[in-house]
Amino acid sequence: MMSRIKETNVSIAIRRAKMALTTMKEKMNKPELKQFLLPKGMISPPGFRGAFVLLLFAFLLSQCNRPEPINQSYFAVEIDVADSLDQTRNREGFEFLLYSQETQNSVIDTLFIEKTDSMGQIKGTISFDEAGAYPLQISRDGSPILSMRVLLAQGDSVLFTGEFPSIGQTLKVDSREQRAVDVFDRVDAGFTRTRRFIAMGALADTAIIDELRKWANLYEQVYRDYPETFASSFALEAAVQILSDIDQQKMMSLINEGLDNNQSLGLALTFGKDYTSTTNGFDRGVHYLDSLHSLVTNKEQARAIDQMLIELYYDSLRVSEGKNRLERFKRLYEEEDLSFWYKNMRFELEDLAPGTFIPAFSFVSTEGDTIDEESIKGSPTLLEFTLLENRLYQQQYEELTVGYQLFAPRGFKIYTMAFDESTTTILAFFQERDRFWSIAEPPTMNRKSLIETFNIQYYPTRILVDAEGRIIRKFIGEEIDDFIPYLTPHLTSN
Repeated sequence: MMSRIKETNVSIAIRRAKMALTTMKEKMNKPELKQFLLPKGMISPPGFRGAFVLLLFAFLLSQCNRPEPINQSYFAVEIDVADSLDQTRNREGFEFLLYSQETQNSVIDTLFIEKTDSMGQIKGTISFDEAGAYPLQISRDGSPILSMRVLLAQGDSVLFTGEFPSIGQTLKVDSREQRAVDVFDRVDAGFTRTRRFIAMGALADTAIIDELRKWANLYEQVYRDYPETFASSFALEAAVQILSDIDQQKMMSLINEGLDNNQSLGLALTFGKDYTSTTNGFDRGVHYLDSLHSLVTNKEQARAIDQMLIELYYDSLRVSEGKNRLERFKRLYEEEDLSFWYKNMRFELEDLAPGTFIPAFSFVSTEGDTIDEESIKGSPTLLEFTLLENRLYQQQYEELTVGYQLFAPRGFKIYTMAFDESTTTILAFFQERDRFWSIAEPPTMNRKSLIETFNIQYYPTRILVDAEGRIIRKFIGEEIDDFIPYLTPHLTSN
């Protein structure tokens, strides 16, 4: 059993590092830069810890020091035409359209449009509000040839070269930002291979930490070699995420260094806050977040920090103070349309806060027992709300099974409410895996009522309840990695 637990802890560390970069290589494929388009063409960084942190970091990055005067990049094109297609090698008429579009259905704002001359060349300057990844369409005689995204940054020079008709294979983009991305890509590809070796068991457990440290150093080198580029920000984030599991002191050093140029505020609000509050206690965590207020440049950033402070009160079981902070938040930002975050946090603090009794619910288990808020009393219980087809849940299932097998002899119970529409999906899930605890029979669940009662916004969501039926904590997504310290004080002695 202990060997399986050890393997599980290693897999948690690897997965956290992995999630930071899972989509990056796919997004950075060249010549097509497949980036999510944020308002005004802002580029999105790699994902981790679910959608909230991802969007927070991108948002804070986009908000730094804006609005600034119009930025400019030099733009040049050199297109050739193959002899086999046109012996005259007519290079004229290739149109390059660069634009900004806040949403798929919003109006297109044209930043640059020009056609190649008889030499296949375009030279010009592009003006734009914010650095980011902008859509580019290449066409000729009204016929589309290629769509991609182009990184634009203040003072950069972007050169396109390629040969028609195989422009999709021959097009190259050369710029300072792109060169930095190319280096990041190579490091990322190497780390991807390493992750596969670890997952296959090709690397000894004793060597994993050193290997992860090596890749953290490589990402740090990219961060330092290409300052003030998107790749630098991505590399800093990747290094911080790896170090969060293996060297938190160095992680904090990198975060603090990045704060000097507004490059790591999002990381400070997440990893930095978590480390400070966990290592030094709640008061130091609050002080750390308060200190970040002095670094912010606008109301949006201040609002994000206020949200983190309220969540820290909530996570630290200081419900009354959290409610007071939330009321202050409402007054401070009352002129704005109150966000989903506010409505969600208000629900959590008022109805699902730690220490409150679990709301009424009921279903029939696979063993034919009626499970409700009364029947679960007497044992610490984890209630799961998920889709069994959810990839994150599937990744977590084996780890949770290890925890269940370890703590079930001490009274721990789990009940799973699977919201999959098809019972075939549920059956298929357990055809491939052993089942160790009860799940709800689908016809006996009122999915809509459960979603509303327990404020289920993401899958998987779990609620840990003590033997008296009081909520210990709600866990969303990856937060389940940290549930054991909340569980163990409520277990019976062996």
